[in-house]
Amino acid sequence: MARRLLAALVFVLCAGVAFWFALVHTVHRGTLAVPDLGTKPLEEARQQAHDLGLELLVEEPGVFSVSVEAGAVALQEPPPGFHVKAGSRVTVRVSLGGEQVKVPDVRGSSLSTAEREVEQSGLTTGVRARVEQQAAADRVIASGPPVGHPVAPGARVDLLVNTAPTSRQWVMPPLVSQTLAEVQRFCRANRLRLGQAREVTYPGLPAGIVLRQHPPAGSPVTLSDVVTVWVSR
Repeated sequence: MARRLLAALVFVLCAGVAFWFALVHTVHRGTLAVPDLGTKPLEEARQQAHDLGLELLVEEPGVFSVSVEAGAVALQEPPPGFHVKAGSRVTVRVSLGGEQVKVPDVRGSSLSTAEREVEQSGLTTGVRARVEQQAAADRVIASGPPVGHPVAPGARVDLLVNTAPTSRQWVMPPLVSQTLAEVQRFCRANRLRLGQAREVTYPGLPAGIVLRQHPPAGSPVTLSDVVTVWVSR
């Protein structure tokens, strides 16, 4: 009895396997297995599909991929090994390479605003180098990499910030031989700082005549400089 049951079981199993192979052969008769086109250059993938009697359709847009070279096939549908009829269409999407972000233009912005714009662009703020008297105070004057340069997401952007405002400069005029009152009016009109006049005995001149000055005539002078004069007593 046991032998008969075992024989019957083997018969059913063999019949099932035979049926499966017959079914697969019937289903796949006249079909093609889709090739693996992944990572292949687009033209090579197109030629391979054509040689197998398949049509290649490139779907836009492409996809960013750090593992597949730009211009190569990154995705395909149907997947490799899937059976299709001759003349069927295989859809692919091409790699755009690693995703890139352009460095934003933050020149003229305050440091805090520039940092916020850099972060909103998907980048990080790097070194904050500082200079003086190159522009208005607390203003970004340059970035590295430069504005518009493509970089990977999360890349570091260094900022060059001006901390002290630009100082306006004038050429110091000659004050010698003028009266102290005239020099005082000149300094007030030009917002220059006049220090205490130093009196010097000089026979033959009335009191209050400028004998010497600092900075000397022709020198550059800024609003922060102190003008000093020596006058006759």
